[in-house]
Order: sequence, then C-alpha cells, then structure tokens
Amino acid sequence: MPSRRQAFLVSRKLPWIAGVLVAGGVWTVLQSFIWLEQDRRNQAERAVLQAEAATVRARLESELNATLSLSLGLSTFVLAKPDFSQADLVRVAASLIRLQPAIRSVALAPDNVIRHIYPLAGNQKALGLRYLETPTQRDAVLRLMREQRPVTAGPIELVQGGVGIINRIPIIFTRPDGSPHYWGLASVAINPYPVFERAGIRTDPAGAVRYALRGRDGLGAQGEVFLGEAGLFKDPDAVLMDVVIPGGRWQLAARALAPADGYGLWMQALLVLLAAGAGTLTAYSLLVHQRIRSMALHDHLTGLANRHQFKLRGQDMFALARRNGCRLTLLNIDIDDFKTINDTYGHAAGDAVLVHVANTLRTCCRESDLLARVGGDEFVVLLPNTPAGPPLGALLDRLQAEMDVAVPGTDTSIKLRISVGVAACSDATPSLDALMSHADEAMYRAKDTSRPQPD
Repeated sequence: MPSRRQAFLVSRKLPWIAGVLVAGGVWTVLQSFIWLEQDRRNQAERAVLQAEAATVRARLESELNATLSLSLGLSTFVLAKPDFSQADLVRVAASLIRLQPAIRSVALAPDNVIRHIYPLAGNQKALGLRYLETPTQRDAVLRLMREQRPVTAGPIELVQGGVGIINRIPIIFTRPDGSPHYWGLASVAINPYPVFERAGIRTDPAGAVRYALRGRDGLGAQGEVFLGEAGLFKDPDAVLMDVVIPGGRWQLAARALAPADGYGLWMQALLVLLAAGAGTLTAYSLLVHQRIRSMALHDHLTGLANRHQFKLRGQDMFALARRNGCRLTLLNIDIDDFKTINDTYGHAAGDAVLVHVANTLRTCCRESDLLARVGGDEFVVLLPNTPAGPPLGALLDRLQAEMDVAVPGTDTSIKLRISVGVAACSDATPSLDALMSHADEAMYRAKDTSRPQPD
C-alpha cells in the first residue's frame, strides 16, 4: 500500500494531472470541430473540382470528336471517287480546314504510304512516308488494319515538325464478291494545344486547377503521360476522369491548388490558448478545493489533523479494530506549563513549541498512526495494532527525550515536559468518544507521576 507521504504527493499532483487531461479534452473537442469543418470544406471543394473537371472533359471530348470526325469525310471522298485528282483533294481538304483551323494537315496514304497531303507547304517531309517502316507510326497503323476502325495516335512528334494528334481512318472497298479490300488510310493531323485551351486546360502555372493527360495513342490509363505532371495521377486529392476520343480514350487528372490558409496557425494558437485556459482553471479550482478541504481538516499551524478529521478517520479505525479484534491504543498528550512558556517567551515561542511537538510525533510515529492537534496544547495519537507493553513504553521514552525546543530569536533552549494519557480499546470503551474520555482521564492522572500509567 502507498505510504501517507506518497498519497500526499499524489494528491498534490492530481489537480495538475486533471488540468492537463481537461486541457487535452478541450483541445480534442475543439480540434474535432475544426477537423469536421475542414472535412466539410474539402468535400465541397472536391465537388466543385469534380464539376469543373467534368466540364473540361465534356469540352475536350466535344472538341476532339468534332475535329477528328471530319476525317470521315476523307474516307467518303475516296470511296465515292477512287480516281480523284490532286485538285479534288485540295478542294475537300481546304473545306475541312476552314471548318476547323486547328487541322494542320490532311493526308491520304494508299498502301500505307503518304501520296497526297494538304497543304503541301510545310508538310513536304511527310510525303512518301511509309507507315509500316516508321517505328513511331507502325503500331498505330497495324492496330488500325487489325481492328478496321478509326485509331487516334499521339500526341506525337510529326515528321514534318511540331506536335500533333493524328486520327486515322481505314479506307476499305468492297469487291464485287463482297470481300473487303484495304485501300489504305486517311489521316487528319491537328495541333492539340488550341484544343486544350478551348477545353479549359491551361498549361501555365497561373490557373487555379492543375491538369494532366495520359493515354497516348488512345490507351487510357495504360498510356504515357503527354501533358502536365505524371505525379498528379498518384495524388489522392486529384480527380481522375476518362476522356473518350475516336478509337480510344485518354485519362484526365485534375487537382485544385491548395489555397493559402492564412488563419490556420492563428486558429491552432487560439485552440491551444483556450485548452490551456480550461486546464489552468480546472487545476486552480481543484487546488483551491484542496486548500479549503485541507484547512477544514488540518490544523493550520502544525499541519496535523484537526479534531474534525481525527473524528472522521478515528471512527473508521476504531470500527475496524472492534470488528477485527485488533488492538488499538490512544495517546492523549498535553504540554505541561504551556501557558507559562507563552507568558515568558511570547507567542512565537509557544508556536515553535507546538510545531516541535508535532514534528516529534511525526518522527517517532508510524505512517499508519493517526496524529492530531485537538486543542491549544493538546495532541492525540491513535495507534493501531499497538498494545500496552515495551514497544509503547519505548515510544513514550522517545517522545520525552525529544522535548528540547530552541526559542526563536534567542540562544535559549526550553526543556519541555509532556503528560501522556494512554487508553486501550476494550469492552469498557464502546466508542471512540469513550476511548478519548479514558485517555483524557489518564493524561490528568499522569500529570502527577513521572511516567504515564495505562488506564
């Protein structure tokens, strides 16, 4: 079991422990409100980001599909007039470019070799290109031949220079016997950046939302990143959406730039101050309560239990002794000629005598003993498991031997004399009050003898 001193130290720490716990609890509650508000705000911001990303995706799909679907006109043109001339191609291609200025070039490639291109200026290097012999173009054309449907390639570096998105459409004739005949392909190359800008994708860092695109050659999430930061696709705060394009799909990543949280540190500082204030107020309240309780239960001069506390604790010890048959002894101690000491040396000396007696009792008694000052110069000591006999006599001798007190402010030493009344718990003492009465009577009898006599 913990000693009385350990219990005292623990009780001294309890207000501060409670203050820390209250401060932590207040901070947790307040912080939870902040977290809930931040979560609500994050959800609202994510909903706005999803709506904005969906708008960008819709615009991008519309721009790409509207632009790249124009290449279907080339397929129809070749099928309707297989023996077309260069002038015929120029008229058709010029019409397509007027409809969509983002188109860089229009080309026809019979047997997968570019034989016709418009405009010729700036695109001469593409003439004669053999797709199946060009590593960067081969896979896309083989896929077109295998699937026999439009395939979008890129963005890629064009042979004639620059970056482009190429939509290729297979041109397939039907023979008289109904079997298909692969003639070649038609392709439309467009400049992607005007398309991105019209869709709302900004490549400069000034925008409130960062975007990235991947899925080169229409391969979706498995394709390479061709616009923006690759790390955006691994960002948990980013929104990912598929963009359907002719012959495949891209994947769009959108991430809102974190706004500057100008009040975050101030809010945290306020939470800490509020929590610290609540903890300090709790600790102070408990300290005041302990102080008031201590004043109500202890003698203010000696720090021993007062009569009220002695009665409270003494009754429990007495009841336990009666129930268990344990021996319980009460000492009633009175300082002889105390009034004379006060009159001769002053009240400061009297106080020093009372404090000395209290400290002597603490030194000579055990932790389990109950010590109290119940009157001006009267002390009582309740000794559990202590019958009359040599141990008790040794205790009384130690008390008498320690009764030299120095007078404050002088070199004078006072040799005190105390009278001790001893009473043991028995059938003759049915209550604590009866035991105290027996000890009081024994103390008065002891004043006329040199040693205390047991009752």
